[in-house]
Parts: sequence; structure tokens; C-alpha cells
Amino acid sequence: MTKSRHKAREVCLQALYWTESAGDPIQQTVHTMCIRSGLAKSASEFASALAKTVWANREALDQEIEPVLDNWSLKRVARIDRILLRMALAEMHHFKDIPVKVSIDEAIELAKRYSEAKASGFINGILDALAKKMA
Repeated sequence: MTKSRHKAREVCLQALYWTESAGDPIQQTVHTMCIRSGLAKSASEFASALAKTVWANREALDQEIEPVLDNWSLKRVARIDRILLRMALAEMHHFKDIPVKVSIDEAIELAKRYSEAKASGFINGILDALAKKMA
């Protein structure tokens, strides 16, 4: 399950990036990405649920993230990092079956693969601060 959810998170990240860049509907984009990636049904359902949750709540998620960015604006955060922060925070709020530590670890791993070298540390710090505020 863990490996399939990791792949589902990758698909979700790609779909959200595509939607934010091109403006295509998230439902269509995540569906297309799930098919292209050959995800199993349960992983596709998770990717779809996460992508739709992030997209529907992105403004509220951004409002929660922004105050934790000391001397930094969310607009200045790289798009991929902003999406990863939203994804992890959405999991923390809306997917109660996923431990907070897992959401943070997954975001860090995706940052190591898809973002710049220092992004994983940045994402870890922001998500850790958000998790402490939620506790």
C-alpha cells in the first residue's frame, strides 16, 4: 500500500502542477495522469481524492501556510514546493487515516526528487511548524 500511495502522490503532484500551469480541470487532469501511470484502482482513487481536495481547498491551505513562512511570501515559493506543501497539509487535515509524520516524509521525498536540492529542508521546516500548530 505504501508504495502505491507514494506513486499516487507523484501522480497527484504532476496533475496539480499541470492544472495550475495549463488551467485544465483537475478531475480530467488527474484521471489522465492515473491512466498514463498505470495506477491500481485504489491508488487512482487516492490520487484523485487528494488532488481534488488540494485543488478545492488551495486558498485556505495557502492562508494557513503563509504565516509560517518567516519573512517570505508564498508567491515567491517555487510552484512545485507550494504544491507539495498544500498536498501534505491537505493530508493532515482531510485524510485522518494517514499519520502526520507520513505526510511530511512523503512531501520531503517528493521534494528530493522533483525540486531543488535545498527544497526538502525548507518543506520539512514549514510542515513541521504547521504540524506543531495543529497539535
